[in-house]
Amino acid sequence: MTAVATHGPGFGWHMPVAVRFGAGCVEALPGELGGRRVVVLGFTPATALGWRARWQALLGGQLIDWIEVDDGLSSLARCREIAAHVWPLLEREPDAVLLALGGGTTLDVAKVLRCRPLDGRFAGVERALRGEAAWPALALATLWMVPTTAGTGSEVTRWATVWDTDAQPPVKRSFDEPFGWAERAFVDPALTLSCPLAVTRDTALDALSHALESVWNRHANPFSDALALGAARRVLRALPAALRDPTDLGLRTELALAALEAGYAFSQTRTALAHALSYAVTLEQGLPHGLAVALWLPAAWELAVGCDARVDALLAQVFTPETATMDNAAAVSAQAARGAMMLRAWLQRLGVELDPTRLGITDAAQRIHAALGSPRGRNFVAAG
Repeated sequence: MTAVATHGPGFGWHMPVAVRFGAGCVEALPGELGGRRVVVLGFTPATALGWRARWQALLGGQLIDWIEVDDGLSSLARCREIAAHVWPLLEREPDAVLLALGGGTTLDVAKVLRCRPLDGRFAGVERALRGEAAWPALALATLWMVPTTAGTGSEVTRWATVWDTDAQPPVKRSFDEPFGWAERAFVDPALTLSCPLAVTRDTALDALSHALESVWNRHANPFSDALALGAARRVLRALPAALRDPTDLGLRTELALAALEAGYAFSQTRTALAHALSYAVTLEQGLPHGLAVALWLPAAWELAVGCDARVDALLAQVFTPETATMDNAAAVSAQAARGAMMLRAWLQRLGVELDPTRLGITDAAQRIHAALGSPRGRNFVAAG
């Protein structure tokens, strides 16, 4: 007999993205375009890695243009700049595929750039993202995603993070629309072999955060629970080993699968408290997103324990799967509480900073209290 509590009477699930997963799966992409042409948004290192030349040779006349997306924040200013190059191409060839090859920044930028206003002006998109006006009439480009990191999950969600660095102070804008889903995604773990160790760690921490945020979420359901628990365990098991042996394709495949599982899970639940707290840290400190959200994971875990029997049962199993057979609620809750300490120790072994004061954050308790009232914070089981 398990200690897992039942969910409500029903739930919905929507996942329109057709996904191919596996090492080498991108080799099929040129053929699957058929006769269609493609505009590629490629992350800048793709050129140095030789991918650009290789893809140009594979695509031949199907490639309309290859446009580089620099590393950094997926900002409105960056989207505006790249739109000036991409939108005229898509206007001339409306049946073309917009293909994003890169990490979270490239994928998020691509979601915005697929939204080409019929008047061709970026101002309408800008006003919509700022909540100042409804979306203008759009010609939506077909969007295919090829992630090169194992973490973001953007390839299977309908939203993107867009940083408004023109605002004072800079703020995070959320792109969250029904037309945010890509049509196709190719998740090829071999592409992640190029990731430096810091990127490997930080993106995997992002995947772990998506998994845990799906667990302690008011919108969870049995499918998201199973995916989230599997993803969390996979990251905890595979990441330390992958950092020791970054050339091991098997470990890279485990991390890519974990990121996809977590992406599926939080595509239905959205994120919660730790993400709500992370964005200010990224803006204030320039801390990579994976580190910024990991900073708050142990605190969020501790707050989640004891709020819901389902959440306790799942958190108890993250490090100790054998607790799935326990039927003593108090024992399950105690093991869930121990899990927070185990997570803290695991993160510290990876060199993750977990002391907010060392980052100049002296008001952590106040930030947590405020975040619980934010849209993402209200997804958290302990909110309200």
